[in-house]
Amino acid sequence: MIKLNDKTVLSIGLIVLDVVAKGVQPPSAWKEKQRIDDIGLMPGGDACNQSIFLAALGCRSFFNGCVGGDENGRMLRASLESRGVDTTWLREKEQFKTGTALVLVGSDGGRTIFSIQGAHNTLGKEDLPDKVPEGLSAVSLGSLFGMPVAEEDGLEQFLKKAREKGALIFGDLDTARVVCDRERLERFAPLMDYFIPSEYDLMPYTGQPDVERAVDALHALGTRNIIVKRGEKGARVYSPSFEGDIPALKVDPVDTTGAGDCMSAAFLTRILAGDSIEEAAAYGCAAGSLCTLYPGANSIRLSHEMIMKAMS
Repeated sequence: MIKLNDKTVLSIGLIVLDVVAKGVQPPSAWKEKQRIDDIGLMPGGDACNQSIFLAALGCRSFFNGCVGGDENGRMLRASLESRGVDTTWLREKEQFKTGTALVLVGSDGGRTIFSIQGAHNTLGKEDLPDKVPEGLSAVSLGSLFGMPVAEEDGLEQFLKKAREKGALIFGDLDTARVVCDRERLERFAPLMDYFIPSEYDLMPYTGQPDVERAVDALHALGTRNIIVKRGEKGARVYSPSFEGDIPALKVDPVDTTGAGDCMSAAFLTRILAGDSIEEAAAYGCAAGSLCTLYPGANSIRLSHEMIMKAMS
């Protein structure tokens, strides 16, 4: 088995601080002060989550995104570093606040989210690494279509250079901002070696009425390997080497937040380790299922051994 500690992966995209309050009663029952089940601070954002899972599974994980010049940004940097993520390309912008979300979770599991516009949406050409890191094995775009400034200028050129250096490009979508943008689609779809959207996001992303036609549209633009995440149903793989359904593990989920990011990161690690796309998708689906057993997007301390045991 190929070891991953010599595989360098750069995750590019969104990072926010989540303040999660659990066991919150409906607003009609609120008082000035009241007890709830728990309050926690944790890093969030698609690309941030992926960088944490990549580090946990043995890759040399680097993160590239933006925080503000405030205490929340410093907390996020420390949190990433404590989880083994290299923050060399975590950019701090003094003129912005760090993207922060207040997540109120009711006793029934329902969520109400309050968020601020912050530095996470400002990633631009000047924030990307000035050159492709030596030995880069892969780029993970956890927040495609969620980086409007970099996608307008800079990101496309960086990805082309990374591919020229031999890096694979993995793409996932920022689900909060998925809209069909034909011009952007035509620029970025051909650069994706592996595209891993959710079933829910795929149609609006491509402007197609169903999954099959959306996949056909992406294939026509040059995306060869497409893995459609289907939540508790697992995933469906569309690739020249394999096409078919991959089941998820049967679990009783506690929180599905971050499960898709976990699946994408775990899939990436097994492609880099030399697995077939079918094997990598099965591993990714198992990892995503395990993630749902823990509260929060990345609180699970994931390991290769944990995933293999669950798959056995």
